[in-house]
Amino acid sequence: MHYHIMRTSIRNGICLVFALAALSACKKDFLDLEPTELPTADQIKEAGKWNPDVPEGFVNGILSTFFKSMQSTRGNHADFAQKAFDISSDLMSGDMEMSQTNYAWFQSPARLVSYQKDDIMNYSVWRISYRTVALSNSFFQSAGGDETIPSGSVQKQTIFSWGQVKTLRALAYLNLAHFYGGAYSDATKSKLTVPIYKASDDASKPKGLSTLEQVYDQIVKDLTQGIEAMESSGLKRSDKQYVDQTVARGALARAYMDLGNWEEAYNVANKVITEKASIYKLIPASELITNGFNNYKTPEFIWAVDITKDNTGGLASFWGHMDVYTYSYALVGAHKAINQYLAEEIPDTDLRKGWFHTAFGLPVGKFFSAMGNTHGLGYDRTWLSDIVFMRMAEIYLIASEAAARKGDDPTAKTLLLKLLKERTEAAKYSEVETEINGLNHDDLIEKLLYNWRVEMWGEGFSLVVMRRFKNEVKRSPRNSFLQGATIKWDDARLIYEIPQQESTNNQLIK
Repeated sequence: MHYHIMRTSIRNGICLVFALAALSACKKDFLDLEPTELPTADQIKEAGKWNPDVPEGFVNGILSTFFKSMQSTRGNHADFAQKAFDISSDLMSGDMEMSQTNYAWFQSPARLVSYQKDDIMNYSVWRISYRTVALSNSFFQSAGGDETIPSGSVQKQTIFSWGQVKTLRALAYLNLAHFYGGAYSDATKSKLTVPIYKASDDASKPKGLSTLEQVYDQIVKDLTQGIEAMESSGLKRSDKQYVDQTVARGALARAYMDLGNWEEAYNVANKVITEKASIYKLIPASELITNGFNNYKTPEFIWAVDITKDNTGGLASFWGHMDVYTYSYALVGAHKAINQYLAEEIPDTDLRKGWFHTAFGLPVGKFFSAMGNTHGLGYDRTWLSDIVFMRMAEIYLIASEAAARKGDDPTAKTLLLKLLKERTEAAKYSEVETEINGLNHDDLIEKLLYNWRVEMWGEGFSLVVMRRFKNEVKRSPRNSFLQGATIKWDDARLIYEIPQQESTNNQLIK
């Protein structure tokens, strides 16, 4: 049985909630409203009694917090939610470099000053993440709470939606943990990090900080329950724009990797590979340089969003800042490039070398508009290229690394080679296979680090990978900021301070 969601409901579902709840709906966008103006749980619940689209519509409103532009500011063209967070964290790590700086957007993470409590990029992560949490909690209040999975006479769609919202809330807390908590360890797990708000809390009252361990406990609980709820509903998503149990398992594997729980990370990731690898097939070697990462229907993409005229951010978008073929900032000189030293590590046998411009390191072979790449620089003025949040290559890397970390090098090599088979020239694959199979444990870990940095470049993983491998990154001569500096994984500037506005308004935060 499939879970049918209206094709246009990511936008229209937001207005649906307001219309059915008799609020001052669509003349003003739902996510631009302050939390006090959101529909109440009782209004949502009442509307849902006579229109089954209400829960789905509300889920779509929560989902759009991950890609809607200008949620935390007005006029900030670096404000487009998750993909902006991804660019920021990759710039902070140094694996992504700003090789030209004709505009101010994203300069603060590149300069390692975005951690400061009054920085606009810092505030954006906080505001958007807690918007996701607030909307999620409103949904849970209308569905009977967030502690136990709905049961009894509850519609299957509501149970499935409950699991989806659990997943989305966990992803918001995972962002908060990454930016405000830093690396997880026995030494840091008791660090006071961010507040945890649940459905049972009075949203009008502030809360104090929870420890990093408590934040991860909540993330794991949300994802575990989310998976259980979606499985028990017997329903499936109708489109990969929406999260499902596979997305939840991918997010859970991410959390377990942060925690150093290698056994569970491997088990979860391996389950996805075993059950879904034939569905979410890796981009094949023959299409690696022509794919462009611009179509959400790409088979490898597990969770991706169709960008349309209704939801595009235009200039303020991932594509506007990353793609020289899209008319926006990257075209006119605000360049984001691969770290020169990392690029020099890519051998000629690695097809991913073709993702990056030979001289300038721009991702002209990885991220490009299909229209612009065909017709020339800056041709694409529609800003309709799609965005991806999760894909199968990440799952292979998680499973491979987790296997290696728990001492199972043979399995780690087998999994890594499944990825590398589609990232290597066919005539050279036997050489790569021989090399990988001959690696000792330490060299295997180094090879995994290399593959994380190259395969997932530009997708928001560089900072967490840097921390997990305790890596240090040297800024290259073409970086506009901190040239020649070596940034260590535990540099204090890689962890955000709590925003000034929050600490001022919340007296429970010291």
